[in-house]
Amino acid sequence: MDPESAYLKRYPDVAVAIKAGRVTSALEHFLNHGRFEGRVWLGPEGSEAGRGSPPVAPPAAELVAPSHSCDAVLLTRNFLFVDGWADDRFDPLAAIEIATDEAPATIRLPPCRYRRHDVEQHLGLSSPFESGFWQLFEIPPELGARPVGLRLRLTSGQTVTLKVANLVRLSPREHFEAFLAFYGRRQLIGSLVARSFAELDQGLAATVEHMHDAIRATRGTASQGSYGRRPAQPLLSFVCCIYGIPDFLFLQVAQFARYATLDRCEFIYVNNSPELEEILHRDAELAAYLFRTSVNVISLNQNTGFSYANNVGIAAARGQTIVVINPDVFPYRAESFSALSGLTQKTRHNLIGGKLFYADGTVMHEGMVFVADARLSALARTKVWTVEHLRKGFPDVGNDGTRPVPAVSGALMVFDRADYDKLGGFDENFIYGHYEDADLCLRYADKGWKVLYDAALAFWHYEGRGSIKRPEHAGAAHYNRWLFSKNWSAWLARQPAEG
Repeated sequence: MDPESAYLKRYPDVAVAIKAGRVTSALEHFLNHGRFEGRVWLGPEGSEAGRGSPPVAPPAAELVAPSHSCDAVLLTRNFLFVDGWADDRFDPLAAIEIATDEAPATIRLPPCRYRRHDVEQHLGLSSPFESGFWQLFEIPPELGARPVGLRLRLTSGQTVTLKVANLVRLSPREHFEAFLAFYGRRQLIGSLVARSFAELDQGLAATVEHMHDAIRATRGTASQGSYGRRPAQPLLSFVCCIYGIPDFLFLQVAQFARYATLDRCEFIYVNNSPELEEILHRDAELAAYLFRTSVNVISLNQNTGFSYANNVGIAAARGQTIVVINPDVFPYRAESFSALSGLTQKTRHNLIGGKLFYADGTVMHEGMVFVADARLSALARTKVWTVEHLRKGFPDVGNDGTRPVPAVSGALMVFDRADYDKLGGFDENFIYGHYEDADLCLRYADKGWKVLYDAALAFWHYEGRGSIKRPEHAGAAHYNRWLFSKNWSAWLARQPAEG
C-alpha cells in the first residue's frame, strides 16, 4: 500500500477533510497538521517514518502545478513590480521570469518572499508559511517595457505561466511610492530589517537607486516668494523643510519674535507639498509684515525629501551661519536665541546642535550616538547601525556646557556655509528622510572637524508633529538604514567605544 493510501486508511478523518475540500492530499495534511498532532507517516513498506520526519516529495514527473496567483503587476517605464502567491511547499519557487515584446529571452530574478495570512487561511495551514512572492525588475530601455509573459520557475525545473489579474500602469513617482509602501509594510517570518539588508545586498538596492534617480531628475521649483525686507548679509539664515502640515510656518516665526528682533535674520521655508504653496505664501507674507523680518518660501513640485529640500534652501540663503531647523522646533527661553546668535563666529569647522525638550520638559536630545545593534547584526550577518539620542526621556540636569558628540539631530543644526559647500551638502541619495543628518555629522568628523553639543541652545521639539507620515516612508527608512550602514560601517567600527 502506498504511503498516501496508508495514511488515509489509518486516519479516515483526513479522507473526510479531503472530500470536503479542506485539504488536497494526505501528504499536505501530514506536513501542515498531522505531525504536530502526533500522527505518523508510513514508509513505502508500511514502516513508521517518524512523527517529525517529513515525507519525501513525489518525483518531479508526478508534480502538478501548485496553487498560485499573480495578484498585481505595476508597470512604468523601465521598471516592473510583480506581486503574488504560490503554494510551493513541495516544489519551492526558484525564479520569477518575464519576457517583453523585444526580448523573447527571459529576464530572470530569484523571488523575494513574504507572509500572507489570507493565503494561509485559504490553504487551511496550521503553521506560518511565506507563500507571497514579489520582485522588482529593471528592464533595460532597449528591451521595451511591455510584458508579454510572466512565469514561475520551480526547483524541479517545471514552469508555471502566470495570468496577470491586475496590470496597473503608473507614473514613475506613483510606482516608486507604491513599491516603497509595500516594502515597508510586508510581513515576514523573521526580522524585517535583516531580510531587507539581505535583499538590498543581493541587487535590489541598485534597482531602487535607479528608480530614485529617475524621480530625482523630475524635481524642480513650482514657485518662489520673498516677503519683508531681506538683509544683504543676515546674521542667521534659518532653513526649514515643510511637508504636509502648513501650520508651523507662522507659529515658528512668532515664537522667535517673542524673544528678539528679527531684522537681521532670514527664514527660508522649502515646501515639499505643492498643494500647500498658496497657504504658505499667505502665511509668509503675514509673518514678515507682523514680525518685521524676512520670510521666503520656495515651493517644490513634489516631495523631494529632506536632503534636496534643505540643499535648495541653503543655496538660496544669504547668511554665512546656517540654522537647519524643523518646523516644530521653538526657542525654550530668551537666552536660546542669544546663544544662537553668539555662534556666528564659532561655526567654522564646527557643526553644532543643542538641547531639545519634549513638551513635558524631559530631554529629547543631547547629541546622538551610533550603536551596532547586536541582535539585528547577528540576524543580518552584517553590522546594522542605529542612531540613539543621548539622555532621551530623562529629566533635565541644567546647563551642562558644550562637549563633542558623535552626531546631532537635523531638527536643529548650526554650521558655516563654506564648510557645508565644501562637503557637498546633505547626501541626496537618501530617500525622503532618515539618516541624512547622521551622515553629514560623520562627514564632518571624517574631515577632522568637530561635532558639538551646546546646552545653551535650548529648544522645544514637538517631535513628529511638524510633518505627516505616509506608507512609503517606512520602505524608504529601510533603504536609508541599509545605505547608512553600508557607507559608514567600516568607519564606525574603527572608532573607540563610547564611555
